Amino acid sequence: MYVCICNQVTDREIHGAARLGVASMDELAETLGVGTCCGQCRDCAKQVLAEAVSCIPVDQTLGRASTHAIIERRDEPVANDQAIVAGALAA
Repeated sequence: MYVCICNQVTDREIHGAARLGVASMDELAETLGVGTCCGQCRDCAKQVLAEAVSCIPVDQTLGRASTHAIIERRDEPVANDQAIVAGALAA
């Protein structure tokens, strides 16, 4: 289900972010943009994130994963990225 309509973020994406180490609303807002527009989704997103984090076993030797993995992945080009298309046409 969609949690954040403004940024088209689903509960599955929030669960995925939690598996990669996102554990706070600030981190969720930074990585997925949840709650950064109208703010109506913040309560629901907070609940979904808490549920997602509680389902993840914490490895006592490694602790929580870094959020850098999510930030780096957001910058990867996607299939319909206009910069890629423009670069391919120029070559």
